[in-house]
Amino acid sequence: MLRLLILTMVLGLGLVQAQGNVVRVVAASDLQFALEEIAVAFERANPGIKVELNFGSSGKFYTQLLQGLPADVYFSADEAFPLRLEQAGMTVPGSRKLYAVGRMVIWVANELVAQGLDPQKLGPKLMLDKRVTQVAIANPVHAPYGRAAVTLLEHFGLLKKTREAEWEAMTAGVPAFYSMAVLQRGKPRFEFVYGENIAQTAQLALASTKVGILALSIAKSPALEQKGKYWLAPLSSHLRLNQNYAMLKGQDRPAVRKFYDYIATPAAHAVLRRYGFLLPGEKPDE
Repeated sequence: MLRLLILTMVLGLGLVQAQGNVVRVVAASDLQFALEEIAVAFERANPGIKVELNFGSSGKFYTQLLQGLPADVYFSADEAFPLRLEQAGMTVPGSRKLYAVGRMVIWVANELVAQGLDPQKLGPKLMLDKRVTQVAIANPVHAPYGRAAVTLLEHFGLLKKTREAEWEAMTAGVPAFYSMAVLQRGKPRFEFVYGENIAQTAQLALASTKVGILALSIAKSPALEQKGKYWLAPLSSHLRLNQNYAMLKGQDRPAVRKFYDYIATPAAHAVLRRYGFLLPGEKPDE
C-alpha cells in the first residue's frame, strides 16, 4: 500500500513538472509565422520546455480569457485588449509590455497586378479601379487589423463616417457606419469580405477577393509574397498598432517567465524585424 502511494505521488509530481514546462500562448494571428519561428528557437535553447501556440483574433481571445480560457501568455495586435485585462486584475502586475508595432499593407494578387493594378505604383488609388469589387479585411468588431484597415481607408478619403459607434458595436458591418460612395463609384458593386482574424483575411484575399488590407507580417510570408504584391501604408495613415503582450495572473512560472523574457532578446527581435514589425523605439524608413 505504501509502495503504491509513493508511486502515485511520484507520478503526480512528474505530471505537475511536465505541465509546468509547457507554455500556453494565445496570440494574434499576424504573429503566426514570426512566433512559430521564435518558439522553435526558444525550445532549441531551452530543452525540456514546450511552447503551445494558438492563433486567432485578439478580441476573441480577450473575451475567452475573461471567460476562463487557460493560457499563460497573451499576445495582442493592439494595446487596448491587454490593458483591459490588466485593469481587470487578470495579468501579472507589470508584465504588460510593447513587443512590436504592426504595419499595414494593401495586397493585390498577381493576376490583377498583370492587368495594371500594381499596388506599389498606385497605392490606395487602386481601390477606385472598377475591377476592385471586393476587398478582404479583418472584422473590426474584434480584430485590431480590421480597425486599422477602416481607418486607413478613411484617412485617404475612401470611406466617410456616417455614424459614431464603438468598434465592438459595429456588428452590422462597415457600410452601416461609413459611406461607401467613393469606393462604389463607377462599379457594378463593391463589398467588404470579412475574415475572423488577419490570417483568415489573407486566405480570403488569396482565394477569392484578390485584394486585401493585411498585416505586413502576413504579406511577407512565402505564400503571399509569391502570389501578389503589396503597398506599405505609412504609420500615420491608420490606427497605430502598438502590439502588447502580458502574462496571465497566476501563471508566472519559471518556464513561462523564460519565454516571456525571450521575446525581448536580440534573437526574437531579429525574427520580428524580418517579418516587418517595428521594434520598441524603432522608427520606420518612410
